[in-house]
Amino acid sequence: MKKILPVIILCLIMMLALVGCGTNAPASGTADTKGKANKDVLKISVAAQNNSGQVFQYMAEARGFLQEEGIDVNMVYINNVTDALTALSGGKVDVLSTYGTGGPLIQIANGQDFTIFGGYMIIGETPIYGKRETEWKNLESFRGKKIGITRGGTADTVIRGILSEAGLLNDVTFVEYKKNQEVLQAIAAGEVDFGGTATGHQLQAADLGLDVKMWPDEYWPNHSCCRMLATSAWIKDEKNQEALYRMLRAYLRAEEAMQGNKDEVVDLVVKKLDLDKPTVTSFVKSEHMKYDSDPFKNSVIKMWDRMIKFGYIKENNIPIAEHINTSIYKKALESLIKDYPNSQFFKDKLVQFNQNNA
Repeated sequence: MKKILPVIILCLIMMLALVGCGTNAPASGTADTKGKANKDVLKISVAAQNNSGQVFQYMAEARGFLQEEGIDVNMVYINNVTDALTALSGGKVDVLSTYGTGGPLIQIANGQDFTIFGGYMIIGETPIYGKRETEWKNLESFRGKKIGITRGGTADTVIRGILSEAGLLNDVTFVEYKKNQEVLQAIAAGEVDFGGTATGHQLQAADLGLDVKMWPDEYWPNHSCCRMLATSAWIKDEKNQEALYRMLRAYLRAEEAMQGNKDEVVDLVVKKLDLDKPTVTSFVKSEHMKYDSDPFKNSVIKMWDRMIKFGYIKENNIPIAEHINTSIYKKALESLIKDYPNSQFFKDKLVQFNQNNA
């Protein structure tokens, strides 16, 4: 017994030592390093069009931000906005990303309970084209002319808003087409004098002998292009709010990483989508394309008011501000400022947030 006792005491000492070591380990679910939390992974599905690139997603994947934030994003590519909105309202996808602002606002005006919570582009590369020989000096050049558009697209709603503010809306004839390519063909064939398209058609337009005549963002800065939205009922669930919070953290980190790294962004988009490098370069590096994850509440409300003015939305009592959630984005941004206090980018984003979401 005397020989066994020291062995027992030694074992007890070793067990206590192991327990003591264990108390210094991070608890499950707590962050052990900045942005690298040990969390259960949440899943979310995001629908987008495949003609302009889901750049935050691609950069977040490439840099490992999604994994670090504990979020698994499943991309679903749907090129028709009507089909995308149907998929969202039917619960087939959780979030819509690159479908403009006008279409979702029309759906809200018609009774769909959608909520905008973030952004993808605040301005998109949506120029107005014309034949090279067609004269264009200023907005007065549109008077008495035909403009081809795809109804409800960003180019459509923005040019109508600009012409409405200039008092020229009734002096222009709009001709509607189903596809952006049809708009370009119509200009080239002389069916219309001008035409607006979605992002990514500059090279096709040039091949048809068309030039950019007008950039809408020069007349309507931050006009609100692609917003991120979900159904209001889905967002009310706390687990879904946590999923959006994690995704926005990853996307904000990706947005920061994109600064000064546009060549990497181009390569990622080319790799992910069936687009050639010259086409991707034409819009990713365009000064008229502004990727931004901020909800831009004020810009959305301005778009809503202008759409009422030019008749796309009937005057109603819907409080559009109640369909814009800025709190999840703000929480994600403030948490990143706390985790990365030396990041001037996140500090600047908070200044921008306060200016555009008051």
